[in-house]
Amino acid sequence: MATPIPMNRASFDAEALAHITGGRVIRAAQPPRATVGLTTDSRTVVPGCGFVCIRGEHNDGHDYIGSAVTAGGILAVVERGRAPSDERVDAVEVDDTLASWGAIARAHLRAWRGADGARVVAITGSAGKTTTKELCAALLSAVAECHATVGNLNNRVGLPAVALATEPRHRFAVLELGMSVPGEIAALASIAEPDVGVITNVGLAHAGGVGGTIDAVAREKGALFAGVPLEGIVVANVDDPAVVSQLGRAERARHVLFGRSERADVRLVRRKPLGVEGSRIFVRRGDRESAFVLAIPGEAAAMDFVAALAAAEAALGGPLDDVPIASALRTLAPIAGRMQVRRLRGGIVVLDDAYNANPASVRAALSALGEIAGRRVAVLGEMRELGSMSEREHEDLGVAVARAHVDFLVSCGGLADLTAARARREGVDVLCTKDAAEAALASVERVREGDRVLVKASRGVGAERVVDALVRAHGEETR
Repeated sequence: MATPIPMNRASFDAEALAHITGGRVIRAAQPPRATVGLTTDSRTVVPGCGFVCIRGEHNDGHDYIGSAVTAGGILAVVERGRAPSDERVDAVEVDDTLASWGAIARAHLRAWRGADGARVVAITGSAGKTTTKELCAALLSAVAECHATVGNLNNRVGLPAVALATEPRHRFAVLELGMSVPGEIAALASIAEPDVGVITNVGLAHAGGVGGTIDAVAREKGALFAGVPLEGIVVANVDDPAVVSQLGRAERARHVLFGRSERADVRLVRRKPLGVEGSRIFVRRGDRESAFVLAIPGEAAAMDFVAALAAAEAALGGPLDDVPIASALRTLAPIAGRMQVRRLRGGIVVLDDAYNANPASVRAALSALGEIAGRRVAVLGEMRELGSMSEREHEDLGVAVARAHVDFLVSCGGLADLTAARARREGVDVLCTKDAAEAALASVERVREGDRVLVKASRGVGAERVVDALVRAHGEETR
């Protein structure tokens, strides 16, 4: 996991953890010792910390109990039969440490909700969920303290870590839910127990892992709506039929719709592109129309904003004034690797969207590039985890490259070469390289003053190397 596990001060003793997890206390000091924080990463253990031993693909937390105790850990949650013999550490045995990690986080959130007005917003979607999360957190922070997911901590290890870091001073928690395997959204929703559940859209992201079709992805994403309680609110993209198809799973919750449709409760009425400065967005809520400037280019970012606004107002239980909305947007920090505008010397602009990619998000990024005047360069890598649809989706993307009026396309190899081949047939100048490292060298050689460069690929491609190479070669302007 690329993002470090955040620190927390969650306090549990062995008996409490055994009760929460359905486990058994193997050893506990008397009087009971309460933890000062919990973690699954032995490298982050501090004196007084508890350590939950999770068995992963490449590492087994049980192998690091010794390191955790040496660092001052006082309690270990372990699989049955794997309790440490070290008398210095309390031990709780459980059937499944990953499930227990989630149960502990759920218990922490329930206790935190005892604070007056505390609310959890949970956001998922095939594209735009991180941008929506950041925008929603910024809007809520204009009202009260808000805790939110950092980095890529949106799975069954990362989300509980984020949840455990909620503190009494926070009134809101905005959690991002990712998906790569069947049942993951349902598991995460059961941990978050969200007051507000948001689905931004449904596409083929990670489709290979859940059945390979839009319907399969929709069913998995829709588990979030199913996890919203009776008194909760679901926020849905009314323009996306796959999202709308899941509303029936939240019949008892209140529905709030966002999008361009006149049916939307929070409606994107129109948008004026401002080039690299983003967009001026006109939004209608009820009888009221407001205009805001969002410093992220493209239609997709504007839709993320209306989703975030709908979610924030649902969490607040009422409308948010225009002044704090505008202030939140002015002070919004760039979101690394997600349509981040990087201005280089020589008038070069890089749209760093290198964090991840799927068909919907690449088309959205290309559309944003097409709105910016200048020579347009796209550096694209593979879109992974698409299953049987992969080859066709990569080839079809070549048409989108041409429609975005891309002047020069660099492929990072693999299936992205299918995109390049189709784009070449559509009249685009194309260069195919074997990987992101070679694409970085080619980009440095071929990008010139005044170019607008989009960089996008699935995480495993490592397309951030292209961005880094361009920044090193040209230098970044400070504003």
